[in-house]
Amino acid sequence: MNIAGLILRPLYWVFGKVFSIWARPAIQPESPAEYITDSDAAVCYVLETGGLADVLALERACAQNGMPSPTESFEYCGIREARRFVVMRRLKGFWPRHPSTIGSRRLKRLVEGADKCEQDLLLIPVAIYWGRSPEKERSVFKLLLSENWDIIGRTRKFFVTLLHGRNTLLRFSHALPLRSICEGGCEPKIAVRKASRILRVHFRKRRTATVGPDLSHRRTLVKQVLQAPEVRRVIKAEAGDDYRKQEVARRKAEKYALEIAADISFPTIRVLVRLLRWLWNKIYDGVEVNHMQRLHDVAKEKEVIYVPCHRSHIDYLLLGYVTYVEGLHLPHVAAGINLNMPVVGGILRRGGAFFLRRTFKGNRLYAAVFDAYINQVLVKGSSMEYFVEGGRSRTGRLLSPKGGMLAMTVNSYVKSPRRPIVFVPIYFGYEKLIEGDSFISELGGAEKKKESIGGLIRSVKSLREHFGKVYVNIAEPIELESILDRLYPEWRSYEAENGERPAWLAGIVEELGTQIMQGINSAAAVTPISLLAYVLLATPKQTIGVAELRRQLDLSLKILQRFKYSDSVTLPTWSADQIIEHGEKLKVISRSTHPMGEIIRMSEQTAVLMTYFRNNIIHLLAVPASVACCFIQGQKLEHSELQRLIRLIYPFMEKELCMKWDPDDIDAVTTEAIKSLIDMDILTYGSRKKILVRPPAGSEKAFQLLMLGQSMVPMLQRFYLVIAILVRNGSGTLSRQRLESMCQQSAERLSMIYGLHSPDFFNKTLFHDFIRTLRDLDVLRRNSDGLIEFDDDLTNIGADARLVLGEEIRHSILSLTVTD
Repeated sequence: MNIAGLILRPLYWVFGKVFSIWARPAIQPESPAEYITDSDAAVCYVLETGGLADVLALERACAQNGMPSPTESFEYCGIREARRFVVMRRLKGFWPRHPSTIGSRRLKRLVEGADKCEQDLLLIPVAIYWGRSPEKERSVFKLLLSENWDIIGRTRKFFVTLLHGRNTLLRFSHALPLRSICEGGCEPKIAVRKASRILRVHFRKRRTATVGPDLSHRRTLVKQVLQAPEVRRVIKAEAGDDYRKQEVARRKAEKYALEIAADISFPTIRVLVRLLRWLWNKIYDGVEVNHMQRLHDVAKEKEVIYVPCHRSHIDYLLLGYVTYVEGLHLPHVAAGINLNMPVVGGILRRGGAFFLRRTFKGNRLYAAVFDAYINQVLVKGSSMEYFVEGGRSRTGRLLSPKGGMLAMTVNSYVKSPRRPIVFVPIYFGYEKLIEGDSFISELGGAEKKKESIGGLIRSVKSLREHFGKVYVNIAEPIELESILDRLYPEWRSYEAENGERPAWLAGIVEELGTQIMQGINSAAAVTPISLLAYVLLATPKQTIGVAELRRQLDLSLKILQRFKYSDSVTLPTWSADQIIEHGEKLKVISRSTHPMGEIIRMSEQTAVLMTYFRNNIIHLLAVPASVACCFIQGQKLEHSELQRLIRLIYPFMEKELCMKWDPDDIDAVTTEAIKSLIDMDILTYGSRKKILVRPPAGSEKAFQLLMLGQSMVPMLQRFYLVIAILVRNGSGTLSRQRLESMCQQSAERLSMIYGLHSPDFFNKTLFHDFIRTLRDLDVLRRNSDGLIEFDDDLTNIGADARLVLGEEIRHSILSLTVTD
């Protein structure tokens, strides 16, 4: 060790002790030592800007994770370096300090030495962000002490460390083997430039993903929106050449823009993060995030559009919290204007929310302003979040995607294709919902309550309850350009006329919406509560023995493992007894004793609420359950007949449950489901390999098969009900609206008499989608009078229900279809 090292090491130790009293950066990933992939290689860290605070932060992180110290000397290829780190953007001078134009001398020496050495050197980039708010573009005052894109001097760094020491992120990245740069026999000078360029690009991408792009001040952004060609065109169209009318229209447009625009405040965000951390710890057992690396991988180089499912108002807060904690910049979040309440609206706006009205219909100026705002946000490279379902699902199933925001996003990108856009579907899995009771009452016909301060205060009371765990699963990202290239290869050369959207945009939006919804369902989180709901709701009175419940839970988990819907689906790792105990803890089920064995039951009110959580995961087991359903009434079926029946109902399952398989592939999927059931002895082959046989009546396996199949019976009952009403009334006699109304009323009566009186069963939207699918398949058509016509094919579809539905249920359905 040289003299400088002897002096500096104790000083670093002293400064480190003082530093650690206040500054405690968050470290990502959790185990950065895993990036040292070669134990024989030398290690050198790479810092973007350097400085004592950065070195001390790195020293602390390395000590915590058992990694080599950055302040110690090391030897590489005969070259001895006093410290184990390289600084890319150095400052020179004492006062004032200026950015140096000379690259890192240490990096140059290491690269030049690599050519003569067999040992490899791992360059590990380490990005450190002291406060993470982006700089506001063209604002009067800078956010002086927040992280931005500038190199800062000693004085400012001192205050930044003092104020933001506990709001700092330190992120390690994958190691860059130095020998991989020097391969190919390139000259040392070229190798140095290559290494520097790779590291500079890496830090720039990492800063964009973490800090975000430069943001306009809200007023400046509004001005840019008002200057957009389409907004000016609409103002001109509405006001003509009258200057006073133009000014009135311009002020109206400005009012719309201010109503819409977010006003991000990072002090507010930091307060919200602390509040949310307290809230999650109070009401939840934790927030589990899965597949987060997918998001980190795309955020470095692409503009991210977050498209999560919409379960609860908590969704808005949850995703923002997760992205912030994971070191990604906060997205602009689309929120309904109903949330722009006094006090609350201002807080949400400062947290990144921008507000939109439920409909733009008949208001060209508002539509133009909103479109221009979206374009400005995207052009500046900010990430965005919106819910393509439009509103919160009241049933637990995904809603049909609404194309408005998708169309604006795609249209904006086609006009200004700068940074590639990637859509990231996200699945939220809850075990209990704050809005659960209101969802059930709304499905039952009650009027939706308008959001208000009073309602918010009432919701606070429910925070005394326990809500289990929350799951956030990141699905596979969807590249916009790949869809554009596949469906409309000429999009790059397209030029819009008078700001009109292209005719081919609708097809792009429809395909994108479908992929997003399928992506969300492909990343489902199977929670202990959803699994309990799935099993217990298949029983006649939501009551089952403990032993039978254990077996059925184990069976469901084994099917999910064997018949794997997607690699992104997450399953509970608990035993059946742990799942049951968790259900009791959340008061979802109760246990009672009996001389012949303990019994688990679910109250009717709870069961109605639990249909929501069963519907969260029903698509994962829909095909195996449909196969099982075909054996409820019959003992054996040919393999080909099973495939035909599943092929017949799959288009309706696909629509209702947003399933991922193409109808042309469903035969192979059915075969895979059959194989899974055979592996567990739920089905067997008969003497001929073409015939499938169910277990003997009264056996444990037969009971399990029946329970599995029951989960699909309500869907098939609804299908049969629609067909029965059509056939009973005849072709060309009912309008779509009348048919939907008759189906809903008949289903409600059926559920009151024969099953759980759950609004989920007679939800009007389900009948609407089923009728629409029949029209898409050309089974139904509408005549010139707007009435529904059909052929004998419809009767044949109804005849297949005999294989599944019991005689009593079929007669009950037919008795309900008597014409008025």
